Amino acid sequence: MIGPNASRRETCYSIGDLIPFPIADFGLQIAAHGVTMSDNGNDNAELPIGFGMTSSPRERESPVRTARPRPPARTLARDVLLALYPLALVMLTLTALLDPPRVGAAALAQVLVHFLFLPALLLVPLALLGGMVLLRFALAAAAATFLLVYPPALNLAVPATAGSAELSVLSWNIYVGGVSPEQLRAALAEYQPDVVMLQEARWRMFADDAELAASYPYQLLRPEEAAPGMVILSRFPILESGVPSLDSDHWDMPRMLWARLDLGDRTVTVVNAHPIAPRIGGAGCRLAACYNTGWRDRQISDVRAVINALRRPAEPLIVAGDMNVTEREPAYRELARGMQDAHRVAGRGFGASWRPGFVEAPFGLIRIDYIFTNEQARPVALHTDCANRGSDHCLLVGRIGLG
Repeated sequence: MIGPNASRRETCYSIGDLIPFPIADFGLQIAAHGVTMSDNGNDNAELPIGFGMTSSPRERESPVRTARPRPPARTLARDVLLALYPLALVMLTLTALLDPPRVGAAALAQVLVHFLFLPALLLVPLALLGGMVLLRFALAAAAATFLLVYPPALNLAVPATAGSAELSVLSWNIYVGGVSPEQLRAALAEYQPDVVMLQEARWRMFADDAELAASYPYQLLRPEEAAPGMVILSRFPILESGVPSLDSDHWDMPRMLWARLDLGDRTVTVVNAHPIAPRIGGAGCRLAACYNTGWRDRQISDVRAVINALRRPAEPLIVAGDMNVTEREPAYRELARGMQDAHRVAGRGFGASWRPGFVEAPFGLIRIDYIFTNEQARPVALHTDCANRGSDHCLLVGRIGLG
């Protein structure tokens, strides 16, 4: 009421009329707690500092930490399923190391293990997707297993010591005459080896070859002096030679030939060997089930016994040939025991030396051809030449240091 004559009028005021800032849309503020209760669900409205609060709600906000979301069940199932293959490769390799198989699918898998690892590369892009934790681990384990157990040779050629003696050796399975005399002469002219060791050769192809005889006057190839299909050609005189007498229960025919060469200031023994390939089938029997290395392994044991008998103190010994065994099989370890594998010492890459005859490719698929030396000889270089010359085998050319 204002003045005595003023009419009496009652006026109703809301709390919004009394408070100099708009909070009517936000409800009631309880200053003691510094909390704004709103009817419309908006608790982020700006309120002036000092009105029952020490800071605005925005200033009092703190980051909320949320738990990392777990992958959906479908993603987890896919991760486990895809990881099974690389994990199986690891288990296959470990099993073969602990108890090497010699028959059946597991033994055949060791021969083809390089190709079993290849499909795992297709899983790499999938491992980059979210949630593929187990797959990434499995691929890393498979890669580590491959590099540790089946590493490629990455050697650089070791230069020969000045003044040291060397012998160059060529070994080649010419595929039962698949290589013509012209192709053989061309390869020998290209590499100029001192000693040539051939397997699956038809001796009549070379018996009357005057050009070959001029380059290699010392030869072992005729049936009365060599095993069937086995040939040794040498620039150096042959002091003695022989075809070992072997157990007829182990051998279908003689598959070894050796010679002791006179290099003038020293002698060197060379051995040409060609154990039989593993049995891969039979009547009513499939490859994977019938694969059996037993016969070949017995022959490799005999080859090893002959090598031991031919050893002489301080004399270099060189063994070459198509051994029909990969370096992943137990028989390889028996054959190579105490010897130097020229490819591992001085070669490069995987050294694959064989592919099926119908595959006309300039590379091999598996390594079954070798040159070995004893401790009195040192592999200096090893080259695997897979140019298509009519054979399913690549030729091997090794430089062997003798001093």
